[in-house]
Amino acid sequence: MPPSTSAPAIAVAGSDTATPLNLEKRLALIARHFDLRGKRLIDCGCGAGEYVVALGERGAEAVGVEYMAEKVAQFVAAHPDDSRVSAGDIENLPYADGTFDLALLNEVLEHVPNDAQALVEVRRVLKPGGSVIVFSPNRLYPFETHGVHLRRPRRRIAHYVPFIPYLPLPLGRAFLEYWARNYWPGQLRRLVTQAQFRVRYHGFIWQTFENISGNQPRLIGAARPVLRRVAMLAECVPGLRAFGTSQAIIAQRV
Repeated sequence: MPPSTSAPAIAVAGSDTATPLNLEKRLALIARHFDLRGKRLIDCGCGAGEYVVALGERGAEAVGVEYMAEKVAQFVAAHPDDSRVSAGDIENLPYADGTFDLALLNEVLEHVPNDAQALVEVRRVLKPGGSVIVFSPNRLYPFETHGVHLRRPRRRIAHYVPFIPYLPLPLGRAFLEYWARNYWPGQLRRLVTQAQFRVRYHGFIWQTFENISGNQPRLIGAARPVLRRVAMLAECVPGLRAFGTSQAIIAQRV
């Protein structure tokens, strides 16, 4: 289910992946699994290059590919002498086979037209034994983080309306317009393994409530510190951890 190409962006509910706490949380997870020093890494769908810069600071030889021209322009404006981020399509990466040790797909897979083909292409540019790191939505999380619209009358549904992800898709699509895919844990794992990767780690991440969208009530914005502490606690409780906002998969090319 590819997103509409004509639709405006919808602010993420509660957290953007490049906000400081979220960035550090995801980088810490990556660092627990890999020594980044000297590793050639491609960030597929890198946005304005925040992770490319941060990963480079941690020793990786990182580059990024981004489909949206305005995001590439943002990186160039912020880093005029830096050529590490370029325009490109994750389904047709401008690199030779076996170029990279690691590939990062940070909340990207759910947006590309063909998620299966994207993973096949990522595998192509990885060296034998290389690994892909995937962060993607978790459909067990009871809120739709990317936002949805009612078809008739056409209007946005607030992010805080619960249980929309739990609707069977045939039913949901009858009256809702989804703006991105949302994966059940088993569904995302199968998608990765079917692209000839072996899953080494599958976990969950709760949001950090750094960026509250305008589609949220003011009370949620005011309660950010409390919500952040609740989310940190939930990550430590086995029964709640699996309901985190996003999934994290680390898988090795086979």
